[in-house]
Amino acid sequence: MKTFAFETWGSPEEAGVSSGGILRFLDEWEKVRKTIQLHSLIVLRHGKIVWKMNVAPYSDRTVHTMYSLSKSFTSAAAGFAVNEGLLRWDDSVVDILPEEVPEGREDVLRPITLEALLCMGSGLDKASDSPSPDPAVTWARHVLSHEVQYPVMTHFSYNSFGTYLVSCMIQKVTGQTVRDYLIPRLFAPLGIETPEWDQSPEGISCGGFGLHLATESIARFGQCLLQHGKWQGKQVLPEGWVELATREHIANYEGHPQEGNEWGQGYGFQFWRCIGGRYRGDGAMGQGCFVDERQDMVIAVTCGTNDLGGEFGLIREYLFGAPEAAPGDAAAQETLRQRTEALHWGGPEDDGTDGDIPEGVYTSEFQGMTVGLRIEKLAGERIRLAFSFGEDRQNLELPRSTPGPAGEQRWQGTVLHFIGAWGRKDGKLSVSLRDVNGPETLEGTFAPAEGGLTFEGLGVDCPDGGSFYRKVAE
Repeated sequence: MKTFAFETWGSPEEAGVSSGGILRFLDEWEKVRKTIQLHSLIVLRHGKIVWKMNVAPYSDRTVHTMYSLSKSFTSAAAGFAVNEGLLRWDDSVVDILPEEVPEGREDVLRPITLEALLCMGSGLDKASDSPSPDPAVTWARHVLSHEVQYPVMTHFSYNSFGTYLVSCMIQKVTGQTVRDYLIPRLFAPLGIETPEWDQSPEGISCGGFGLHLATESIARFGQCLLQHGKWQGKQVLPEGWVELATREHIANYEGHPQEGNEWGQGYGFQFWRCIGGRYRGDGAMGQGCFVDERQDMVIAVTCGTNDLGGEFGLIREYLFGAPEAAPGDAAAQETLRQRTEALHWGGPEDDGTDGDIPEGVYTSEFQGMTVGLRIEKLAGERIRLAFSFGEDRQNLELPRSTPGPAGEQRWQGTVLHFIGAWGRKDGKLSVSLRDVNGPETLEGTFAPAEGGLTFEGLGVDCPDGGSFYRKVAE
């Protein structure tokens, strides 16, 4: 069987998209690229690639952590299970997972259905959105031990572990993890190489997070959604499921959709409704699959940022706006080509001066957790940054100026592959450190301050710019 590859338009203008509009996107992104660190992005129109950007060392074939974009794939698995008669939308979690229901809670939990979990309308207390802290208690039982705070289907409350319950329900009736269940039904038909999907201690796909895919694979999924579940002329996703999953099932706004708020337009089955009538699946730190049926467009993106609103605003205004912009000429097309080919992430700022490195042990606070940092100078102009996050440890060794391999570390069950470098800028320690398979980034400068160090820059999934690291006795 011939391997599928997206065709590419000869120019954006051939697809009715303005090269000038895309250049404007690049212009605006360059102003904020230090905080919105795009990794890879693909724009499809009429089923072909209009434009893609890969910011080296990332590419559209680099496997990347999806975070909550995983939810949209779990939703697809639920669609298959319902279509095959293994589940119903109104099946109660109590009936499918009776062994996970704490004693005496059957009646209060019975209204929680597959539909309610998929549209974030379970009513479970926000505290349920967490893994079990007790190894003797399963994740599912931990989630179901919490109070039902609102009547089912009356209140939108985002809950990744509600999606985990969906994954549990699917595995219970199919005998397979969501990942394995989707291999012959979705991943293989779309030509997506079998992905990794993180699991709970009980061996269940995390569902609400933990899927690892490349940007090109996200684009395939998005194009299949755009075509209402068809792929290369064949119905892959259950007929009617895309329309069902992407329409509004619950209001995530007060009274009416909130103007300018991409998170206040309504919510489907693990899909967000968007400004302009689009819909999307998205994940923390900027992962996204946007579908615009009116313009016959799909945009797939991987990123590392703490400013999702800024990222999504750029995509909405300048990329989805590019079909409305004035067509570019041959000069604009050539400029776009050259700028796209030159995209890369460089090393840290380094003025080449010698000086002391702020060696020592420091701590900072991040999301209610104490983060430890040890800075050490090594031979050969290398330094070690040793981070500690609870039980997790990251010992990273950075060369000077030119980014290189910095180490492979385990973080919350996932192996992260880091590249990075260090330098000196105006007497400060300058650091550029990133995970090549995810959004985790530390890029900026550590400056001496009374009692410790101040970090200025971007920290994705670690203390952000303006954070203070207090020096502690070794």
